[in-house]
Amino acid sequence: MKEFKRVNLFVPGAAKSGTSSLHDLLNLHPEICMSKNKEPHFWTNKIVSENTEQDIMYYLKNFNLEKSYSYYGESSTGYFYFDLFKNNLLTLKKLKPKFIFILRNPIDRVYSHYCYVKSLGSEDDNFKDAVLKDHQKNPQPEDLLPELIVKNYYQYSLYGKWLSKFYEIFDEDQIKVILFEDFKENQLQTLNECFDFLKLPKLDTIPEIKSNVTVKTKFPKMYKRLRILTLSKNRFRDVVKHFFPKKFRRKYKKNISEAFLNLTKTNERYPKLSEEQREWLFQLFKEDVELLKKITSMDFKKWEDFY
Repeated sequence: MKEFKRVNLFVPGAAKSGTSSLHDLLNLHPEICMSKNKEPHFWTNKIVSENTEQDIMYYLKNFNLEKSYSYYGESSTGYFYFDLFKNNLLTLKKLKPKFIFILRNPIDRVYSHYCYVKSLGSEDDNFKDAVLKDHQKNPQPEDLLPELIVKNYYQYSLYGKWLSKFYEIFDEDQIKVILFEDFKENQLQTLNECFDFLKLPKLDTIPEIKSNVTVKTKFPKMYKRLRILTLSKNRFRDVVKHFFPKKFRRKYKKNISEAFLNLTKTNERYPKLSEEQREWLFQLFKEDVELLKKITSMDFKKWEDFY
């Protein structure tokens, strides 16, 4: 177990709730080393005891282990939802980790998730049909599409359901819940609350960081095909690997898709949810939000739909 003892901070968060920005900002602290790959998903690949030495070394390459930090962290959002991670929680408990969850009004989160997937050319259904499709199915790693995204909008907003497992196993002083709305309003203050939780000195200033922002592209279907070509296993990648070293391939995968996105993005925004749509979503999530209030002892008054 000693190989994992230095990885002691996890930011499972909730998809489309600011986890990417939070990951980057936490990494600014001199006592924190966040993973190079934001979402290595080591703890959801298999039962941890089944990992080979090669698997472990590949995971640990995400961190600068040559320097001593108080925290080595990562932000695999799948840790919030996937059953395999829950099967590993008792093993993880021995490492005495800290968890920071960033949560967004579930109504806004589910719509942002939908718009994000639509912007990638991976969603053709209307909003209501998309939300209700497979909405009773628990998220699994197998749900990952070839372009490396997931569509399970409804389940990803059931924070009370998923957080309950963490509160059952870990002590309250190991869990910090912050709100996307607070983070958006004042990044420095919210970040320093996280440092207080980690018993680290506060920062006086931080740069403004916005990561993984949803934008509309002129050619979403082309962008989808490009992501599949560069990110998933296929014949093209099998050919490329014979000509370029692994380090170069890891870099070009991200750079190519980002370059295309920057060239084809527009200033258009998706329309806001109507009051009727918000009321429909309120009915879907109200019971889970009540559960969330109960287990966290927080009021979530920033989520005005639920008051």
